[in-house]
Amino acid sequence: MANMLRATLLVLLFLSAPLGAEDLPGFTITPPDGGHWHEVQRNATSVVWMRRTTDRDTSFGAAVLSSRLSTRFDDDGFLDWVNRSKSANPDPRRFEIIESGYAADAEKTARCIRYRTVIEDRTLGTLLRVAGLACLHPDDAQRYFDVQYSARYPAGVTPADDLIAEGDAFLESFHFTPPPADGDWSMGSGARMDNRKDAA
Repeated sequence: MANMLRATLLVLLFLSAPLGAEDLPGFTITPPDGGHWHEVQRNATSVVWMRRTTDRDTSFGAAVLSSRLSTRFDDDGFLDWVNRSKSANPDPRRFEIIESGYAADAEKTARCIRYRTVIEDRTLGTLLRVAGLACLHPDDAQRYFDVQYSARYPAGVTPADDLIAEGDAFLESFHFTPPPADGDWSMGSGARMDNRKDAA
């Protein structure tokens, strides 16, 4: 019985222990901290974590997405491209962008744009808040990374401060490392990323 209790305690400690930084091709990042977070997807182009919340109408997630761009940008061109792509409204009858902001973040790299958007889904009566970093790798100008967290919650509700703090800490943990020596930027199983069609 004592051994069973000891084993159960070890499992609980493991599940609630802070997650360490992960070294992935071209970057390192610390997954969101705490026992409420779980990795829900990992493939060649993305890693996604979701968080349990006390409100079933509120969801919270974090992700790293990567692709190879077919276009080379100068600094202004990259900022404009991020602005356009993040401001695109797939269905203006349903969605309304009620807040957005974009600015270069030289602390990460000269080719990193910090962005945020708040989108109202009029059909569901919810808001989607997304904050992130859109970056080009400093040693490969066509390798694109989108590091983000998002919260979906009912209109009129404000996400809890601890949720936003966890998301912000996730963004700040993102740092570039040298490109992979074998040229494979894949973050998980699936086709090598360099065998996939370039994203425009």
